[in-house]
Amino acid sequence: MSKEKLHRFQIAMLLFNTQCGVAIFILPRLTAIHLGTNGWIGVVFGYLAVALNIMLITLVYRLGRGASIFRVLGDGLPRFLLIPLYLILILILPMIGCIVIKEYVVIYQILMFPQTSEMVLKLFVDVVVFLMVTKGIYNMSKANLFFVAILLTMVPVSLTFINNFDLTRLTPFIFKEGKDVGEGIFRMYAAFLGYELFIFLFPYAENNKKWLKYLHLGNTLTGLVYLLVTVLCYGFFNYNELTDLAFPLLDMFGYLKFPFIERVQNFLYSAFLLSIVTTASMYYWASQTVVAEIFPRLPGKGVVFILMAGSILVALIPKTLPEVEKWFALLLYFESGVAFGLPLLALLSLLIQKGRKSHA
Repeated sequence: MSKEKLHRFQIAMLLFNTQCGVAIFILPRLTAIHLGTNGWIGVVFGYLAVALNIMLITLVYRLGRGASIFRVLGDGLPRFLLIPLYLILILILPMIGCIVIKEYVVIYQILMFPQTSEMVLKLFVDVVVFLMVTKGIYNMSKANLFFVAILLTMVPVSLTFINNFDLTRLTPFIFKEGKDVGEGIFRMYAAFLGYELFIFLFPYAENNKKWLKYLHLGNTLTGLVYLLVTVLCYGFFNYNELTDLAFPLLDMFGYLKFPFIERVQNFLYSAFLLSIVTTASMYYWASQTVVAEIFPRLPGKGVVFILMAGSILVALIPKTLPEVEKWFALLLYFESGVAFGLPLLALLSLLIQKGRKSHA
């Protein structure tokens, strides 16, 4: 393994860009439909749930003294129980990475290339993701810093909408006319998913505990961006408009006019490919590390190719955006289980190890 270690700031930015997915474009609509008026408050609940989960991950790191998640699990739990778990992760993680790309390209097709097959667009993104994953986690984190620098330039641009912000559109009511508050809170939490992959980063991080705080920094940055987007949309559109607009953020940016850019919303969505590449790359990278734990002699590039080729078969099934969203919603439930279940399983393993030492 390379002696190079990921800097804590690199980890924070990597977590931020992994969390930020296509959900940012539909988040205001989801909050309006499921939570109702002032549904943007649900983002805070999603953020706090993730912050709690990150605390579990950091606890595993501290009690395991920096050992990899595979070593923590392997030292306390029998391998015949772990192999099925690893196989499930190998199956599901690439599927999530695949659907992340598929959702992006389907929307891209709708917005800009309705006559082009979404699979042609997906294969283009797949090639970029493959090249990134095969460069390794260190180079991925360095490229991500460049990606984040470009994407964060959108934040000051979005502040121009404050002039059109109307407080009366927020209304004094909280969670009124919402379809399902429970489902809405889960959707807010699901928008932050991606952080759970960082439990696989233990061997690659700095040999100290300072970097653990930067997981919270990355999550906080995501929360602030989500909060900015949802609050701006609630103040820019009225409530009924929010429930009807497919992509409120893009519609809001459509009101901007620049002499050098004809359609700002298309430029914004195209630039967001950088975030999608990072998110999908992290899922494929994580699945590659799981494969390496079971089959350590397999070549890394070959494993990534097989994982991506296999997941393409899944991408052929959903054709329309609603179908892709149904697949994604189903995978999010599993991912949520992994997000909380994996660190809890690791803590159980650590307790078993402690019990063995006390009886030795």
